[in-house]
Amino acid sequence: MNGALGILGGMGPLATADFFQKVIKATPAARDQEHIPIFIYSVPQVPDRTESILSGKDEPLTWMRKGIETLCRSGAECIAIPCNTAHYWYEKLVDGLDIPVLHIVDATAASLASKDINEGPIGLLATTGTITAEVYQKRFSVLGYECITPNPDTQINGVTAGIEAVKAGDLDNARRRLEAAANTLVEQNCHAIVLGCTEIPIVLNSETNHSPRIQYLDATQSLAEASVRWHLDLPGKKQRII
Repeated sequence: MNGALGILGGMGPLATADFFQKVIKATPAARDQEHIPIFIYSVPQVPDRTESILSGKDEPLTWMRKGIETLCRSGAECIAIPCNTAHYWYEKLVDGLDIPVLHIVDATAASLASKDINEGPIGLLATTGTITAEVYQKRFSVLGYECITPNPDTQINGVTAGIEAVKAGDLDNARRRLEAAANTLVEQNCHAIVLGCTEIPIVLNSETNHSPRIQYLDATQSLAEASVRWHLDLPGKKQRII
């Protein structure tokens, strides 16, 4: 199927649904037939990514490779992974593939540049696995961005607990915890705060942000826009800047 996008999801299910909706909304379509054909592989049983990183295990890799293989057999011509922590295994996942796999950090960096934010410090709200593996820090440093992360107590009681609350459907509790964590980064004069876990934008976003001091950058939205750009850049597709 020409121009089909594959979504390697399930990490978690609500974040996958959020990404799917954002791709639809970002697509400049006037009718059904102008939308991107999409295959979604949503298997929530992929082992916990943070636990695997912290224990030095690669258990999620086998599961994710199976998902990519399924998407490729289905006809996907490009893969998007709406899970930041999963990008720890990015190089191993793309090895041997003959189709592109979009990188969520590169997509986020492009969004920063589009907002004329060309240097740090940039606040980062993400899982402990993403922070420990320096998924953002390594790629951002090459571009001149300095990542500021929460202190250990805020990471545990604000970010980790907030992400767990989203997964459990306790969204009000999640919002309170994650907003408090974001405020600690604002106090460190961050130019923007990257929402670097796909659960976080479900409760922290432009609609919930009532502080002029905070500028959220939604990595899920950035990946959705990168997915649409990929599709529009294909030969024969209508060109439009988003």
